[in-house]
Amino acid sequence: MINYISAFLMTFGAFAMTANAQTPKDSALNRTVVVENQYNPEVMDASKINVLPKVEEPAVPKAEINYATSARPMTGWEVVPMELISNEMKQTGAYRGYLRAAYGNLNNADAKLSYLWDITPQDRLGVMGSFYGRYGDIPSFNETPDEWKSRFFKTDVALDYRHQFRKLALTLGGSFASQVFNYMPIADVVSKTAFSGSQHFTWGEGYVGIESVEKEFPVVFALQTGFCGFSRKQAIPYLPDFSEKSIHTLGYVSGALNDQQSVGIGFEMDNLMYDKPYKNFTLLQLNPYYQLKDENLSLRVGAHVDLQKGNDGGIEVAPDVKLDYTFSDTYVFYLHATGGATLNDFRRLNEFSPYAMPVAQLQKSYTQVDAQAGLKGSPMAGMNFKVFGGYQITKDDLFAIPAASVEESAYYYTGVAQEKAKVGYGGVALSYAYKDWFDFAVDGTYYGWSMDEANEYLLALKPQFSVNATLRAKIMDNLHVDAGYRYEGRVDVDGVGKADAVSNLSVSATYEFLNRINVFVRTDNLLNQDYITETGYPVQGLTVMGGISLRF
Repeated sequence: MINYISAFLMTFGAFAMTANAQTPKDSALNRTVVVENQYNPEVMDASKINVLPKVEEPAVPKAEINYATSARPMTGWEVVPMELISNEMKQTGAYRGYLRAAYGNLNNADAKLSYLWDITPQDRLGVMGSFYGRYGDIPSFNETPDEWKSRFFKTDVALDYRHQFRKLALTLGGSFASQVFNYMPIADVVSKTAFSGSQHFTWGEGYVGIESVEKEFPVVFALQTGFCGFSRKQAIPYLPDFSEKSIHTLGYVSGALNDQQSVGIGFEMDNLMYDKPYKNFTLLQLNPYYQLKDENLSLRVGAHVDLQKGNDGGIEVAPDVKLDYTFSDTYVFYLHATGGATLNDFRRLNEFSPYAMPVAQLQKSYTQVDAQAGLKGSPMAGMNFKVFGGYQITKDDLFAIPAASVEESAYYYTGVAQEKAKVGYGGVALSYAYKDWFDFAVDGTYYGWSMDEANEYLLALKPQFSVNATLRAKIMDNLHVDAGYRYEGRVDVDGVGKADAVSNLSVSATYEFLNRINVFVRTDNLLNQDYITETGYPVQGLTVMGGISLRF
């Protein structure tokens, strides 16, 4: 680890001394807009867990505005057990406070309170607290019991403080999360064992960071580091009580060569410490790059260089190349080739599936290449389309394995496996919006998976094709109705068959009054479908939630 830190400091110092000190001239391409930090009033589709190859959206480089952002704070868990209410798709004002409360069947509950306080012109404090969860019967995969009394509750609080000096900005923050849930029992005769089936995860973190004020230094830079702690309090079969500690450091440094060209390097380092028998290790990720932007062309040429010490470490390299070309003002052709490491620590595992039980320490997943090409454009006002295709190769990709019954186990659990996987994908997307009266969007993607024949059973919950459609309509002033549908057909695996398709229809309505209060209702899984989610556990049935939100 010390060698990694020394190598980084040498790289940082050499870059800072050799970077061009020229200050870019003001232009439409270089003008910087500092975006006010505002809490998103409604979380859109926060419960969806991404198991698909990432398809990056290329931005039209013409007259692009670069946003001044700080180093990304270490965020808390993203996975949620239900659909959060989203009543309004737009932020109508720079309100500092936000309050939301909702309740529904199966005791689904959702509450959030956040406030952004400008203490002085140089000091800003943000606080946030949220609670959501459920407690009710969900269909079980087993003969007994017929229903599973599912319990899943998560509480988290966060604080972020920022002080603006003349040339530097200081950030301090932290968060704490508590997640209480239960596993599905497999049968009455087994569930009478001493194991309760309950689980309790806790997570805490704190961080400190600095970043430069633009044009005050020859280069712009940011550095943030913090300590994270995770614990699993309840021992379960195959997994004892457990703790994970990590030091997470990230940042970047970049400099302009002229009005159109720049060079930089991003970095991220994780030092992970475990209870035995897991092994401690350090992962350092470097991302040097060169970037060129003019009115029609955006080119980024770089690489992801990842060094791991301990736990079968080594050096791996992946591309970071992006070419976007704008023609006829409203059309963009893009060609991207990216990759890099994904750290499979226990926060990532919880996002993948809170019910997962790995029987051995996980390796990082490494995308050796994700090559994408596409065309997107806007042939008329309000209409946008995209056609894309790509190919991805990932080493030690994660796969969820539902285990219906394991001898001497007291739980229905989700197994986790890692194997090399290849997938080709392609699709189309179309959207249209007419003023504030209605807008719709539809997209479809096909996936062609390939892996070692002996391991093809791992593809049981992977998609073969997916279709998404959304519609939003204004019924009258301040009253909107939203509808959405997602269909995901699973891979047909030889000797295993095909898992039930994901089929989710949702409808919601919202009414706003006094320009800051919203009353809303949402139905999810309106068709009351029964299938296994990406987490390896059954989906809730028909869910209805209603509530109110307030911006202040």
